[in-house]
Amino acid sequence: MSEVASTLWVAAGASAVAATALALAAPSPRPRGWGLWQAAAAMTTAAIALAAALPRVPGALLAAQLLLLPWPLLALGGMRRFHARLDWPGNERHDRAVLALCALLLAVGGLWREHSPSMAVGVPGGTLLAHLYAASLLVCAGASRSLRPVHLLGAVIALAACAPMAAALAGLEHEGFFEASAIATALAVSALAFVAVTLVHVRHEHRLQGTQRQWQALARTDPLTRLPGWRPFERLAARMLASDPPASCVLAVFDFDPPPAGAASPPPQEPERVLRLVARSLRGVLRAHDLACHHGREGFTLLLRRTHPQEAMRVAERLAEAVRQASAPAAATPPAVPTLSFGLVQVGPGEEFQRARQRALQALALARGQGRARIVAAGGSEREPRLIESRGLDLRHA
Repeated sequence: MSEVASTLWVAAGASAVAATALALAAPSPRPRGWGLWQAAAAMTTAAIALAAALPRVPGALLAAQLLLLPWPLLALGGMRRFHARLDWPGNERHDRAVLALCALLLAVGGLWREHSPSMAVGVPGGTLLAHLYAASLLVCAGASRSLRPVHLLGAVIALAACAPMAAALAGLEHEGFFEASAIATALAVSALAFVAVTLVHVRHEHRLQGTQRQWQALARTDPLTRLPGWRPFERLAARMLASDPPASCVLAVFDFDPPPAGAASPPPQEPERVLRLVARSLRGVLRAHDLACHHGREGFTLLLRRTHPQEAMRVAERLAEAVRQASAPAAATPPAVPTLSFGLVQVGPGEEFQRARQRALQALALARGQGRARIVAAGGSEREPRLIESRGLDLRHA
């Protein structure tokens, strides 16, 4: 076995390893473009093996060169399909036209090189055109960090054209040019397999991160009301209290009043309907920078930023009215219309969130002690709460 044949068999083995890696690492379902990458590795292996197995058969070397030619355009086509949302220059029809032109140059150069030395430039010319066309589009694919493997592949394809071009400029024979092309292509196809597997893993990781963010959002949100749960609300409220000016926030706690004596029992689905109704009413009443939270069975907590107790009481009145108006058309009997009681406090300078909430709960207890549908604004301390103002809500329709 000649030294050239041994080198070609080594290159064919390296290319076969890349083809096997693409076959074994193929995800299920296979992403778009994966088949073209497998075809590029398989055709490269077949081309190099053909030249190594039949070195003296007429036409075998030309057939091997034609088999070796399409791999950069197949790699490009696979990237077009894998990243189908990218604004790629041209399309696959243009790629096929370039491939046909390169194959024509290579075939003419291979068939007529002995009759006309000037025609021999068709072999390196067709090879160089195919590589530079694919490399230029891959390198200019986009500026996103996720496209760095694509840029790397483009650089590898451009470098793969350097070895055969150096052999052509050095005046090597047709066999020497193919040997240089085979070695460079085998290394480049190995890089293609690495890039393909990397791209699939990066996409899979992004999907897992997206799923994780969705689950985290669901964990932070009450599924019934679509409002934040207690723990996320507590952390966010504490940060807002620390960043807002002192004594500029009002913390309000409200809950449904017990039904009047002798009222008919609501249907089983009524509590869930009312909770959704209150959540929708909150979105229509609160400002964008206010916070709302549903916790427990029927409790709600609000953090009204950059406001004072009197304005917060008006917010509570608007919310109670919105709930009453939204409930009345669907209520079968008057007792089915829910009423709310509110307790609210001005958060003091440097006061911790939990202490302010405890005072708001005491204000809610004061409101409950005064009857149904009451709003109580309280001051003082946690040990000695002080009533600031108490209002009754309209119960004519309750």
